[in-house]
Amino acid sequence: MKIGVDDWHFRPSENDTVVLDVFLDNGQHAMLEVNPMKNTQAVNGEVPEMIVFCELPGERLVEGTCPSRWIARPPNKSCAWSNVTPPMALIQQIKDRLAGARTPQPLVNPNEGVARSYA
Repeated sequence: MKIGVDDWHFRPSENDTVVLDVFLDNGQHAMLEVNPMKNTQAVNGEVPEMIVFCELPGERLVEGTCPSRWIARPPNKSCAWSNVTPPMALIQQIKDRLAGARTPQPLVNPNEGVARSYA
């Protein structure tokens, strides 16, 4: 049984991690954490690591007490997969945010364009 995402809101986060509140089509609220790929030249290198935190129906917790499941790019084959399927619009917004975090911001001169009067 796949679970869709109806709505989402981005949260402030640190470093290159993107954090969202996601509202699922089964009425549950979850948190989604997205970590950028370290090597984007790898096969499917544009797909970031996505982890959903929520206790979902039919997903038994076996790894400690944290209800987390991977949507994409688990670190190894023993990691638990989630039944949550994000829509393409959400994936594109996440990719845009990750790309914006990697792009260096231009330095802005605060005095540029300011008219000066030397009387």
